[in-house]
Amino acid sequence: MTMQFTRAIRKRAKLRLALAGPSGSGKTYGALTIAKGLGGRIAVIDTERGSASLYSHLTEFDTLSPDPPLRPGEFIEAVRAAGGCRL
Repeated sequence: MTMQFTRAIRKRAKLRLALAGPSGSGKTYGALTIAKGLGGRIAVIDTERGSASLYSHLTEFDTLSPDPPLRPGEFIEAVRAAGGCRL
């Protein structure tokens, strides 16, 4: 087998990010701070009864507070409503 190097080319890539932590550890705050830094429209699917709105002083964002229980199909619908994502 012959090994061959190829020229590296910078490509556009989509962000893949997961934030995990216990309650009160700053996941929502961190996510909004990152989103603000990336620029563009920010949309939050708030599954904690409107708690994301506590951070409305940080940056402008749209929020959706779906009624529990949020089923997987409804979550996909909410993501699509946020920005037309294809899932």
